[in-house]
Amino acid sequence: MSSPKSLGTVIVQTLYIKLTDIDGDYAQLRYCWGQPGGYESQDLDLGIIQDLIQQARRDYYMPLPDLVGMGQRLFFWLDGDGRWLSRGIQGCRGSGLMLAIQTGQKLAHLPWEVLHDGQTFLVQRVNPVVVPMRWVDHPGEVGDTEARPLRVLFMATAPQGVTPALDFEQEEGTILRDTADYPITLRVEESGCVAELGKLWGRYREPFDVFHLTGHASINQTEPYFITETETGEPLQAKAAEIAEALQFRFPPLVFLSGCRTGEAGNQGAISSLAEALIGYGAKAVLGWGRPVTDTGATVAAAYLYGRLAAGFQVAEALASTYQQLLKDKIADWHLLRLYSQGECPGALVEPLGDEPWCTPEPAYSQFLDPRTQLIRVATAQEFVGRRRVLQRCLRMLRSAGNLGVLMYGLGGVGKSSVAARLLERLVGYDRIVVYRGLDEDKLVRLFSEQCTSEAGLEILQGKLPLMQRLTKFFQAGLNQLQQRFVLVLDDFEANLEMRGDGVAVLKPEVVDVLQALLKGMVNSKLPHRVMITSRHDFSLGDVMVNRRLHREPLAGLQGADLAKKYTRLAAFSRESQVEAAIQEKAKQVADGNPRLLEWLNQILENEQVDGEVILQQMQGKAAEFRESILAEELLKQQPSGVRQILGIGLVYELPVPYPAMEAVCQGIGNFDNGVQRAKSLGLLEVSEFQGEESYRVSRILAPLLEIPEEREDLAKTAAQTLYDLWLDKNQSVTIFHLQEAHQLALQSQDESLADEIYRKWIEYYQSLPNYGRLDFTNPLNSMYLDFI
Repeated sequence: MSSPKSLGTVIVQTLYIKLTDIDGDYAQLRYCWGQPGGYESQDLDLGIIQDLIQQARRDYYMPLPDLVGMGQRLFFWLDGDGRWLSRGIQGCRGSGLMLAIQTGQKLAHLPWEVLHDGQTFLVQRVNPVVVPMRWVDHPGEVGDTEARPLRVLFMATAPQGVTPALDFEQEEGTILRDTADYPITLRVEESGCVAELGKLWGRYREPFDVFHLTGHASINQTEPYFITETETGEPLQAKAAEIAEALQFRFPPLVFLSGCRTGEAGNQGAISSLAEALIGYGAKAVLGWGRPVTDTGATVAAAYLYGRLAAGFQVAEALASTYQQLLKDKIADWHLLRLYSQGECPGALVEPLGDEPWCTPEPAYSQFLDPRTQLIRVATAQEFVGRRRVLQRCLRMLRSAGNLGVLMYGLGGVGKSSVAARLLERLVGYDRIVVYRGLDEDKLVRLFSEQCTSEAGLEILQGKLPLMQRLTKFFQAGLNQLQQRFVLVLDDFEANLEMRGDGVAVLKPEVVDVLQALLKGMVNSKLPHRVMITSRHDFSLGDVMVNRRLHREPLAGLQGADLAKKYTRLAAFSRESQVEAAIQEKAKQVADGNPRLLEWLNQILENEQVDGEVILQQMQGKAAEFRESILAEELLKQQPSGVRQILGIGLVYELPVPYPAMEAVCQGIGNFDNGVQRAKSLGLLEVSEFQGEESYRVSRILAPLLEIPEEREDLAKTAAQTLYDLWLDKNQSVTIFHLQEAHQLALQSQDESLADEIYRKWIEYYQSLPNYGRLDFTNPLNSMYLDFI
């Protein structure tokens, strides 16, 4: 017997087990300790477990399989009359035992993770801990470990049109929360694109210990794939070869494919699982899921596993501990978590830090404090939802050599500051400066001085040159080190704007020179310093060249799956809430997808001491208070009548619609294009993107302040027919929400034939879903599919 691997006093032995089909009736069993070499063998009668093989393909994947019964039969068959496996476990000289199992096609489906010795699942044993591992016969390498934080790269995929929507933001937030007491560094790749992953993978000099990929995955007739994104957010089926290409030459010790069926072999074992296929391209160890898995199970498993690994546990120990935690938490999917490895399973990925001091980086959201209350005024990692495409576009612009930064604008409360905080988290390596509301020269110089430890830099900042020359010189010659880079957030920047007599937002005179000095200084330095501005209104920076180098990003209220995720995070709107459904629905209508207003209303609804009528009155009061806080009424009064007409008529649409749809219902309004552009720049008209083009929507928060046309039926008919022509008749890639919008408008217009035609399109759409018939409608993110059933 070869020597077991050890880490201090912790010893893990490996028992290699190989099962090869001899013919249709027998399998040859070979087993040995340590590195595969000299082995013992025996033949096993497949007839004894033939029904178990069929049962594994069928019942194992049912919601409530008999895991104990299956596990016992499999163990007893493997153990045989000679009890070699029982004796091996009893004679294990270490505190951990890896069962490295290699099988032929026929046996690939068997659920080795549920092996049960008649007393307990093997993964529940304590001494030794026994962990089944799916072994691929390639030589493995065991690297040296260091005493440092665990490094994890997290990438979620959420392509447009792929259902059901996954709550990947909660997965990231839960991992951060549950590992807060462990030394762990979590980096996030926001694009969900394999090509972008390859670029990011090459940017980091220090290698990652774990690559975590979360999203949807499946298997077709020839090979498995992960559903990733193109650079524009469209679905892309990434095969093992493409994922391996992004990680080539620098595979991390562990890859976690946190997607359904990533650990499942296809075509009754003839097609390797995605996890095993990735091993074939050079990955060292890969975790995957044997079948579809719940969001909860996947998130709990990842968070607990990374905490164990960060504490210095070996991969086998961390996985065994994760199985035990999942069983303790009554996670039904625990047995679907599968580990594949080439050669010897990796040991510890990092050394325990012991008493060595360490600290996690300060989260970006902690810099967004209300100066009066000192409370955080943006969403934390656990609270943040949505904004996938916004984050992707803004990150591309912030990383682009030709851009200076981004200006995010929109109605108050839509989450502009929260997006800015999220972007700060993604911009690794920058020194952060957040300027809240008012901007002036003294404040700007003071904030740079607080970040400066260079005598030369402090001397430059306190010098006599004009501000723009000082900042240019500071960026060029006064940094703490050559690699130092700044990212400034000018937050709630509308405090530096004023409304001109014609209703256009412009910079206050005293702010013009300061802002231009900052931005021109950044440009003149020829270094990649960046700026983010959040404002309720778009505005011109004055200087044409600088103006063109700032990407404009309008933000609208939450819609669709993002809004459904937001509801799940608010106690009064969750499925477990005791609030009456009618009151919940009224609150949703009042908030109209505005995150801040939803949070305000959530506080009201959680008050169990008031009755429903009082609650409704309080909700209306909050909505009025909110409109007043964003000065919407005063802003609307300053606009031409044409702008107010466009907004009033635009309320006919619930969803964002393309420009021609707005134009169709606003026929006869003069200067329509100018009116749309003005309402857009002031944040009165919400702007989002669908299929690469801008879409427009009027927030219901403004409805009490607008005049709504009386001829609603004719307006609805024009709107319904226009949406049918734009979205459905041309067979564009629409979502359930677009179908629902067109159908409801057709019903409002009393056009039964058009309503029936749209309903038929809806049924076709539903039946075309790749997971039709298997959707879990108890999940609030999927409940929208029942709207027409």
